[in-house]
Amino acid sequence: MKIIQSFWTKPFLQSGDSLKDSRMNGGWQARRYNYFSLALSCLQLRKFYDEVELVTDDLGKYLLIDKMKLPYTKVSLELNSLNEYHPGLWALGKIEAYRIQDAPFLHVDNDIFIWDAFSEEIENAALVAQNFETTVKDATATFNEIYTGLNFIPDYLQKLKGVDSISYSNAGILGGTDVSFFKNYTREIFNFLHANEQYINDNIKNLNSAYINVIYEQMVFNQLADGSNKSITHLFPNEVDIPRDIGFFHEANRKYGGYMHCCGTFKKNRLIYELLELKLKEHYPEYYELINYHINAIEI
Repeated sequence: MKIIQSFWTKPFLQSGDSLKDSRMNGGWQARRYNYFSLALSCLQLRKFYDEVELVTDDLGKYLLIDKMKLPYTKVSLELNSLNEYHPGLWALGKIEAYRIQDAPFLHVDNDIFIWDAFSEEIENAALVAQNFETTVKDATATFNEIYTGLNFIPDYLQKLKGVDSISYSNAGILGGTDVSFFKNYTREIFNFLHANEQYINDNIKNLNSAYINVIYEQMVFNQLADGSNKSITHLFPNEVDIPRDIGFFHEANRKYGGYMHCCGTFKKNRLIYELLELKLKEHYPEYYELINYHINAIEI
C-alpha cells in the first residue's frame, strides 16, 4: 500500500488567532517545529515505505520539496484547487488528497512518526482509521449548535440530532483498499460544504473550527461506513478517544508499536517539541541543518 501525506498551506499561514482552534503553524508553538514535524514524519515513513506521496499546493512544494528537499516519491499540486475555501476548514486538504486516489492508500498526518511499518492487517483492510472516539462532548455540542443553521443536512447526519455523544473514528491515519468508498465519501463532503458554504463562512469564527472539521471528515466517514455495512479496521481497536500517551516519544515503542501522534495539546508540551527537534537533529542532521539554514535566511 502506498502512503500519502497532504499539506495545504492556507490554514498553516492564514488561520491565525481569529479561530477558536487555529491550525496556524500546524498547531505547533512556532513554525520551526511544524517544519521539524513535517520532515521527521516524512523521513520516518520513507524508512519503511517505497511509495510516500505528497499532495500539496504551489507554496507547499516550494517549502517541502524545493527548500527542505524531503524525499517524497511523487508530488501532486491538487490542493491549488482549494484556494477559495476558508482556512478554518483545514481538514479539506486531506479530503482532496483522499478524493484523487485511484489505488489503495493510507493517509498519514504529518504530526505522526513511526518506528516500524504498519501491520499487514492495516495495509490490507478495506477501511482504516487510528482508533474510535466516543466521549468527545465538544464535537457533539458543535454539531447540535450548527444543526438548525445549516441549509443541507444529509439523512445519515440528521439522525444524530440530539444524540448525547456522537461516535467517530480518529483520522490520524485514514485510508484503505476500498477506493470506491472514498470516491463517494469525498463527494458527499464537498456536496455538504458547498450547500452550507454561506453559513460556514459567516459563523466559523464563532464556532470551534476543530469540530467543524470533525463533523465533515470523521462523522461523515463513520456514518457512511455504517450505512453501507462496511467495517472499519482501527490501528488501536482497544483504545477509546485519544490514547493517553500517544504524543510522547518515550511511549511510542513501549505502548504503541512504534507509533506516535502529536495531536492537539501534545504540540504545546515543551518536552515534546524540544524532543522533536532533538530527534530530527540526531537521526537526520543534514535535513535539520538545511531547515535551520532556510529559517535563518528567512526563506521558509
